[in-house]
Amino acid sequence: MNETDADMGAVTESHGDGARPWTLTAAGGLFWLLATGLAAAGVWGLAQLVTGDVDTASGAIGVALLAWLAALYYWFIGRRLLQRRDVVAQAIFQGLLWLPVGYYLREAAHPVIGLTAWAVAAAILGLALSGPTRRAVAFGERRPFGETE
Repeated sequence: MNETDADMGAVTESHGDGARPWTLTAAGGLFWLLATGLAAAGVWGLAQLVTGDVDTASGAIGVALLAWLAALYYWFIGRRLLQRRDVVAQAIFQGLLWLPVGYYLREAAHPVIGLTAWAVAAAILGLALSGPTRRAVAFGERRPFGETE
């Protein structure tokens, strides 16, 4: 948005300049940490296959593949956040998905892991919905249909 000052002439206001807010860096880092954990879970699943601790090989391969695909998606969200791209809605959706995961983990006799999943959900939602993050990625700003950055 451009404004004019009588003494200084044209003054340009820019919203995206400056240092990246810590909330955006923390949100991107959290998604990269989750991606690393999911990639490691996929490797662990294949290690279980090699050691013979699974009943069906196709099931273990399928779970490992899904873990790697989810890791790739979380890596993408973290990367886009660090690039200041507007993926806040996707981050919020992923944060909300951790709520039922925590519930079912708690019901499956894993209360500490379930509480950890809820803490992950709260951290994702808090970081993605914070003011500095939303301003840095221009989340919620109305743009005419078809306008790109």
